[in-house]
Amino acid sequence: MPLSVFLNMTVSAAITVWSPGPNNILLLSTSSKYGIRKNLRLMLGIWTGSLTLMCLSGLFCSTLSKVIPGIQAYMKYAGAAYILYLAWQTFRRQPPADSAAEKEPSYLMGLFLQLLNVKIILYGLTMFSTFILPWESSIPLLFLFAIYLMILGAIGNLIWAFAGNLLKRLYNAHYRVMNAVMAFLLLWCALRIIR
Repeated sequence: MPLSVFLNMTVSAAITVWSPGPNNILLLSTSSKYGIRKNLRLMLGIWTGSLTLMCLSGLFCSTLSKVIPGIQAYMKYAGAAYILYLAWQTFRRQPPADSAAEKEPSYLMGLFLQLLNVKIILYGLTMFSTFILPWESSIPLLFLFAIYLMILGAIGNLIWAFAGNLLKRLYNAHYRVMNAVMAFLLLWCALRIIR
């Protein structure tokens, strides 16, 4: 994989998984209520679910490209379209509302929430079909990319969990500018995919 493609994938992935989303907002809420230590089980569940989804996404996209040869050329346009959709959603996103977690966070809660997280499922399918599979196809490398994508998500989870209310206040105060910058970066990534 060329370095420019890897960098585009990393920027697109980081924006997707570091921006406010269901798991990040849940971690923000539960960290402020229960502390980081009690959130470790929840984060481990989220990370297990994320790695599982990334592996399944790589397997699905790889199998699909073998069953329907030549589909990769079209998959990059679908991936670019999804990234454009994410750019639009990011641009118009409002600050998240406060939500209090009712139950103490657990491993299974994190695992099931992640396995049902449509944003992360589409994220995995987009990253593999658009950025990875046009360049790499060996199973060990696909697994390493799955781990890399999961680690990017884990970093975002940690940022939200540790930054807690500070990050929430910063985002609430400057969400329009932050959303515009993230949307512009996603637009740039989508254009780089199809050129």
